[in-house]
Amino acid sequence: MDLFQDLFDPYERKARIYPALIIILPTLVATYCLFPYLRDFLSAALSSIFFLGITYFLGKFSRQVGKRKQDTLITKWRGMPSERFLRHSDSTVDEHTKKRYHQYLSVHVPNLVIPTPQEESADPAAADTIYRSSVKWLLNKTRDTQKYKLLYQDNISYGFTRNLWAMKPLGLTLNSAVFFGSVFLMYKKYNFEVKAVPPEVWLSFAVTIIITFFLVFLTEETVHSKAKAYARTLLEVCDE
Repeated sequence: MDLFQDLFDPYERKARIYPALIIILPTLVATYCLFPYLRDFLSAALSSIFFLGITYFLGKFSRQVGKRKQDTLITKWRGMPSERFLRHSDSTVDEHTKKRYHQYLSVHVPNLVIPTPQEESADPAAADTIYRSSVKWLLNKTRDTQKYKLLYQDNISYGFTRNLWAMKPLGLTLNSAVFFGSVFLMYKKYNFEVKAVPPEVWLSFAVTIIITFFLVFLTEETVHSKAKAYARTLLEVCDE
């Protein structure tokens, strides 16, 4: 079943399910801490239902949102970093290293001819098609996650960051609702008497605030940084 495969697959779990769990963590903690009479029910639900059906749904939702947001990012970045770094016009990778990459790809990728700087300048779209094909070939070559462990880890790191950033608006909305809902309940039940507030309520506040700050400082540039790290590791395969 896809469900159990996803739960035990490191990429699915870390890059897709974990971001979704982080987004809803403050809601779960607040529900558990602020409504004691629901704790037995939540414990049973978490152990029997949540990590199966709901977790599977969250992972798929995380992937879909991340993919949609990625399309927007690619436009802003002027292409995926792995393709962009192969352009003669891009200076991220030094010219000598890039020359080695081009030579390697020209030799190993069937029917591939790397464009010259003049050809790239005359028809950037056609050149990008060639670079995109080169990257696709590299991705197919590096599917062995044991042989290319570092690349696999960078891919997971990028996927996690992208998906979490993509769900940032949802996370901030949920966290705001949890925060103000907790404040209201604190007023109704304890009349803002600090000493009367039990530790679990403060725990709920702490988790909400920590996750909120984490999301606030997670930016598009963070995602771009992870994408560039993954691109560098992928292209370094050409230096094997």
